[in-house]
Amino acid sequence: MKEEKKSDLVGDRFDFSLLEATLPSSNKHIQEFLTSLFKFPSDKDNNRYADAVIEVQKVAFDVASSVQSNITKIFTKFVLQDGAKRTAIDISDGCREEDAIEFLLTSFDKCNLELGKDNLPSNSKFVLETTKTVILSLFVMIQRDNFHDQLQKRRASFVFVKRLLNDTISSNFIEDLIEYTVNGEDEETTSEVFNHIFDILRAAIDAKHFERNGDDDVKQILRVMNLLLNVRLSGNGSRPLSVLLVNRRDFLPKKQKNCSNKQVFVGSEEDAMKIDESVNLEQQGYMNRMSMIRGLLHQMILPLISDPASKTKTLKWFSAVINARRRRNLHGSADGHHFMVNFLSVMYRLSEKTDISKIIMEYPFLPGTLVDIKKETRIKMDEQSALTFAAQFADRPVEYDFSTVCFFLTIAAQQLVFPPLMRQIYEHSRHINDIEQKLEAMREKLKTLTGIERSRLEQLINLENENWQLMCRHLLCLKTHSEDPAIVAAGLDFVNKQMKLVMNSLCPNLDIMRDDSQLPAEPTALFCAYPEYYLEGAFDFYIFAIETSTNLLMESNTEWIARLIILFIHYDYIKSPFLVAKLVGVLANLHNSFWFHMISLQMAQDKLLHCLIKFYSEFEDNGEFDEKFNVRGTIQRMLEKLVDNVVFKAKFKNMAEECSIEFVRFANMVINDATWSMDEIVSTLKIINRIEKKMEHEEAWDQSTRNQQMERLEESKGGVGLWLDMANTDLKLILSIANSSSEPFQTPALGQRLAVFLNHNLAQLLSDNVKVNAPNDFEWHPREFLNRVASIYLGINTPIFFKYIAYDERTYNPTFFQNVIEQMKKRQIVSKDQLKKFEELAEEVKKEYTAKAELEEEYGDVPEEFKDPIMDGIMLDPVRLPSGHVMDRAVIERHLLSTPNNPFNRAPLELKELVPDEELKSKIDEWIAQKRKFREG
Repeated sequence: MKEEKKSDLVGDRFDFSLLEATLPSSNKHIQEFLTSLFKFPSDKDNNRYADAVIEVQKVAFDVASSVQSNITKIFTKFVLQDGAKRTAIDISDGCREEDAIEFLLTSFDKCNLELGKDNLPSNSKFVLETTKTVILSLFVMIQRDNFHDQLQKRRASFVFVKRLLNDTISSNFIEDLIEYTVNGEDEETTSEVFNHIFDILRAAIDAKHFERNGDDDVKQILRVMNLLLNVRLSGNGSRPLSVLLVNRRDFLPKKQKNCSNKQVFVGSEEDAMKIDESVNLEQQGYMNRMSMIRGLLHQMILPLISDPASKTKTLKWFSAVINARRRRNLHGSADGHHFMVNFLSVMYRLSEKTDISKIIMEYPFLPGTLVDIKKETRIKMDEQSALTFAAQFADRPVEYDFSTVCFFLTIAAQQLVFPPLMRQIYEHSRHINDIEQKLEAMREKLKTLTGIERSRLEQLINLENENWQLMCRHLLCLKTHSEDPAIVAAGLDFVNKQMKLVMNSLCPNLDIMRDDSQLPAEPTALFCAYPEYYLEGAFDFYIFAIETSTNLLMESNTEWIARLIILFIHYDYIKSPFLVAKLVGVLANLHNSFWFHMISLQMAQDKLLHCLIKFYSEFEDNGEFDEKFNVRGTIQRMLEKLVDNVVFKAKFKNMAEECSIEFVRFANMVINDATWSMDEIVSTLKIINRIEKKMEHEEAWDQSTRNQQMERLEESKGGVGLWLDMANTDLKLILSIANSSSEPFQTPALGQRLAVFLNHNLAQLLSDNVKVNAPNDFEWHPREFLNRVASIYLGINTPIFFKYIAYDERTYNPTFFQNVIEQMKKRQIVSKDQLKKFEELAEEVKKEYTAKAELEEEYGDVPEEFKDPIMDGIMLDPVRLPSGHVMDRAVIERHLLSTPNNPFNRAPLELKELVPDEELKSKIDEWIAQKRKFREG
């Protein structure tokens, strides 16, 4: 009988009138609706449909207690009927699990549609709500693997994720499903259902490669994550999946995946070394793609920080990412830029609307802070003092104020992104330059080879060219990351706030346009206790933006320049001279309107020049040799630009005329630097001269000797370039001082040193052993150097300086100056007017030389107590040192300018500690007077 009935119900022969005759009118509507849920379009499912319809006829809809169990039974049987266990994962051609998920989702949507109708009977509404509950329950049972013999949980999850990615699941279903799992009796339901979905989404995102243009898939995955994480419970508004996600073991991945770049920027290698701010089409395309993805990443984070139950763990995740990255950097790893730039982009967006006035400024020192600065070097505080400072907050409760924590974490994140990127860009650029020079030499050599040697060299050239291409592509990747306008613009906004925060720790509500009287005499403890990188990170970013993003800087406000000026004119607030040097580097690199804005600031006009000159001298004992020269070279270039301005030129002139000890020490350091750079130039030119003379007889050389000599020659020519730049700048600065005022060089300490320097280098530059072939090829212009040296002589041109020139026993004699004048005429080194003045100077110096000879004869029997113990000359102004030793003032002052210690015991010594020995001076003066009286007869 049962088989006959089933046959009557299959296919097109099913007659609804038979069903209507057996149904009570009150339940007719709901039974018709339920039977419609089981109708599948394919003929193979007709038997399942018929069985389900028969089961629906048996349901007593008026008995509330049995409705859910009956509907559950029907739905379960329908979903599982003819279900065989499968092992394949591929769901592209359909599978039993896909049918089941499709049926449940479609049924759910139909129930919602029916519930939306007007005037729905209460009984019908009850059954429809019950049916929705059954659908959710059955879906959860599938996801929890309760039907593992018929349906695979993993396959069903793949089907569901596929539907999520295709955006074919209603938001109502997702919201009701999450609500159902959370409100169920089993606390593990939500975890078991959604963790596997998260697993699949993570695996899917890990499988994507940016260079393979899988953006659409990535966007869909992030869209789905945003959808799931943003679902809020109707009761308390919480986001259960946000909480679930932050509690997963893999919330913080143990390893950041590195991104290959071998397939990007192919054919664009030549763009890698461009120095303008332009980007090629491929770079622009990547920037646009990443902008959209970073926006979705930001949206995905928002629900995590919005829910109180997940916010704290998300902040801890930020902190863990930063700490993990810091450890990688400490171990020399330079990868992971892709991840960190995306991470920083999200952090910038989260801090975008931060109100600096509401930030808890002492947060990094609170117990339990997520910003770990324990091992960081402080702005002006040693380790023990930093611990003592933090101890005052020991009893203060941890405050997870989101804006505060996020802002300080962003400062830390930024320091892990831009400085490493800048270093790698510099290193790659240098490496590419080296490869290009190597390739050029190899191609030149190739012209002289034949046979197997040529073939081998061609292979080497091809390998080196492949290396060049890879390096260029990598460099373009780094530049694309770092020079993205969206990142730089966000960074500028953030760094300006960062500087405002740090400066507020010095002076709350600092008015950057006022004078500096509002600032404290000593920096506050909070400012001193902040890590150095709170300033250094800002300086690094400004340098980077100046070099790469001038147009974006032009669109920003200029308050940051005023803050930097305030900080520099109070650079004694900062312990590290290297950090101050980096600040100078920012100011020195300003150009166009930024430079003019800086020099128009009243605080800059009042104190900038003085601070630069003071810092120039103070950096003498810091850093490696090259670093010292680099820092002072930066200050010199900045001074050169400043004195082009009428205000600063007048101020510089006043400082030179006042001839303070600070200015004298500064001028002495310039002479020191000029002496060193000129010595390097002369010695290198002599090497080039010797090699070129040998090359005149190179016929006798074998190939190996010829190659060695050529390499040494090229190395010497390359090495002289750096020193030429330094010497040029040094000589220009000395000339600028001389033209402003000769006063500093009339002091014995400076005048004698400069005279010796000028005489010696004038002699060296005019000698034949520094003449080289084709000097212009490596930017050596001897006439310009000689002219500048001659101009310094003429710029001072005072009687006391004539004496200093004449007293130089190392180089000067009248014949020397006579030869100099002949060379000037012959080589047309100076103008006719300058030549005439130099001849007059030579005559005056000759007179002093003659007078000196007479004095030496007259003072031939100087008593030992009248002689300087170091220079052995008669002391004209004896002074007593704290150690009891007596020296001539000119000698000890010259020594202290370079080495501020007692030459006899190395103890620290300052000018103010020198005490005039009046009694000894009287004896010396009396002895000299007697000698002169005796000579005059």
